[in-house]
Amino acid sequence: MSKTKNPSPDPQEKTNALENRGLGKEELYRLLIEGVGDYAIFMLDKRGHIITWNKGAEQIKGYKADEIIGKHFSIFYPREAIEMNYPQFELTKALAEGKFEDEGWRIRKDGTQIWANVIITAVYNKQGKHIGFSKVTRDLSERRKNEELMLKNKELLRINTDLDNFVYTASHDLKAPVVNLEGLVEVLKEDLGENKHEDILNRISSSINRLKSVINDLTDVARLQDASAGKEEVIVGELFEEVKKDLEFAIAKSKANIVSDFKDYSLSKYPRNNLRSILYNLLSNAIKYSSPNRVPEITLKLEQDLPDQLVLSVSDNGLGMSESQRLKVFQMYRRMHTHVEGSGLGLYIVKRMLENNGDRIEVQGEEGTGSTFKVFFKV
Repeated sequence: MSKTKNPSPDPQEKTNALENRGLGKEELYRLLIEGVGDYAIFMLDKRGHIITWNKGAEQIKGYKADEIIGKHFSIFYPREAIEMNYPQFELTKALAEGKFEDEGWRIRKDGTQIWANVIITAVYNKQGKHIGFSKVTRDLSERRKNEELMLKNKELLRINTDLDNFVYTASHDLKAPVVNLEGLVEVLKEDLGENKHEDILNRISSSINRLKSVINDLTDVARLQDASAGKEEVIVGELFEEVKKDLEFAIAKSKANIVSDFKDYSLSKYPRNNLRSILYNLLSNAIKYSSPNRVPEITLKLEQDLPDQLVLSVSDNGLGMSESQRLKVFQMYRRMHTHVEGSGLGLYIVKRMLENNGDRIEVQGEEGTGSTFKVFFKV
């Protein structure tokens, strides 16, 4: 024997059932509105005085019903809006067009501001006579904060892009005049002879070399933002030989003994120029910060310590660093030994390049005994 489904109750029948329990339609609507917690819903008389108050209004505005009923709704507006007679303008627009919607700052009882969406609707009785306004307010402060944060982030991104473009352009535009200046100093040396003004000319040459170093650092900084540029498979040992050629004079002058073991490892899809800068900085620092009391011994080793990780270690027997120096060594413009020329940007740039590619760098060692830099590459 099949069962017959009971038909869904008619909405009107449900309403009638509630009315039969002593709850009329007006009472039902009142209970519904008073119970809403996410929206401030209340009535205004024709002049804008508050005549009803719901739970949401109490939560959003901060006033209890007995504190606010009878007061003019302009109490929620900032002083400048009141001086401009903006609350009355809203009522006039709502009466003329039936409804007025706006977003703006409103004031809570405790004096704090909220960003609110407001809808004011003109209300008429059954005879068509205007009797007041309904006002619905929603707190959008959180959305406003998120929008402002997004705008700030966009502005910061624009500023960073402009700065990157400026740095990149400046670093390249400065190279030509510096090279010219370097050539002119050499011509001047030849013209004046080796001994005349030798000290001054050497100081000029030293200043030019420092300027060239700063320009090269600026070029590296400009490249930091684009970690994906020029990615390719790089055989680390071959690239290191190029770096050694660039530092050939410094290596010979310091008489450094350099031992390297890269085991034919390669990094796939890696920015070649970035890796070159990393190797150059670590090797040149090991030479620059060597101890005056011993011949520099520098060891570079690349090995796989985890299935997805290669570790490059660069060890030296140089000046080393104290614990406090190790904590600051990767910060911008931090120079651990001021008697050595440099801008203090090199290791900061190395760290940023690695982090942009998902890699990291650490330093170990003691003051007076040397340092070991370890670079962890994801593979």
